[in-house]
Amino acid sequence: MAKNQYQRTGTASGGTGSRYWRSRSPYLGVLPFFIFTGIFLLYPTYSVITGAFQDEKGQFEEALINLNLAVESKPNDDMAWLTRGIVRIHMSDFSSAVVDFNKAIYLNPSRPKSYLYRYIAYSRTENYQFAFGDINHYLTLAPSDTLGRVYRLEIALKLKEYEAVNEDMIWLYKTMGDFFLQDYLPILNTHFDASKKFADFQKILLGLRQINPNEILISESLIQNTYQMGQFELCLSQVDDILKRDPQNANLLKLKADALFYLNRISESETIYLTLLDRSPSDGDLMADYGHCLLQLERYNDADLWLSKSIKSKNSTPAYAYLGRGIARYNLGKIGVACADWERSLLLGEKSASKWLEKHCQENSLNK
Repeated sequence: MAKNQYQRTGTASGGTGSRYWRSRSPYLGVLPFFIFTGIFLLYPTYSVITGAFQDEKGQFEEALINLNLAVESKPNDDMAWLTRGIVRIHMSDFSSAVVDFNKAIYLNPSRPKSYLYRYIAYSRTENYQFAFGDINHYLTLAPSDTLGRVYRLEIALKLKEYEAVNEDMIWLYKTMGDFFLQDYLPILNTHFDASKKFADFQKILLGLRQINPNEILISESLIQNTYQMGQFELCLSQVDDILKRDPQNANLLKLKADALFYLNRISESETIYLTLLDRSPSDGDLMADYGHCLLQLERYNDADLWLSKSIKSKNSTPAYAYLGRGIARYNLGKIGVACADWERSLLLGEKSASKWLEKHCQENSLNK
């Protein structure tokens, strides 16, 4: 059987190429804290209704009865409508809450919190365009409100309104500093890795870097974004510049090895993967990356060994490892188990495995 020369699978922006962030699970950090507590932090203080708003046991039904009376007795009081709408949010009656907020805004269009709470009601019913309009209007009335900025950032990401994302990221970073950046930048990395809007992300990152040119998290994200755009030579240059200041940075060393891999500088890539494996011998994703490196070097037995280790590891992305092990085993003449590996890889979400199945496994089954 003629050897099937291994070729790199995927690209830096998809397939198996987007490997840098696999082990970097995003965590929501500051965002759910604001969302979860924000509605309580923003309760309007309304002296006439506060006593009826919620009794000690939190019985909103009784509060709603009292607020119905307040609305009937003071139908032109926007705060009565606003407060009843807030109670209805807590009762998950979002449609009725919107009606109340509409009335509150009609009576007093200059009260910011009416737009903010209507934004919340619209968001909970997934009316994101209406919600986006309300949070934009809220910020024209209350441009320095931190929670409002966080809310708009969340929905702007959903709607891919990247000008708003850019504006709010810069404002929040200036206001909250590293605390916000450390929690939210992983969310942006994950979002743009999925959306493939790398040029938009680059603009956001460059704006953040102007605030603090020495922030390593921003530099890492910029380099990763360059890598995702397929600009591997530029990526290497950026990595080497940061490694002069931080030579032991494992994330950047990993990214350098990946970039070298895609530039077909395999021996250099192999050296870095081995260094990283010495530091993190149980990292299954590193094992898979090293295994794919060995495939390029046509060391198929070694590749089979390392990719099998990766599959057995609890800390790995097995679809990529199954793909590579199938290639190794095919080149070792083990067609049946190679096809089984590619089938498993495809089931786990590695789309490029279908090409190997179609080319080699269907042809093999026809020859039987």
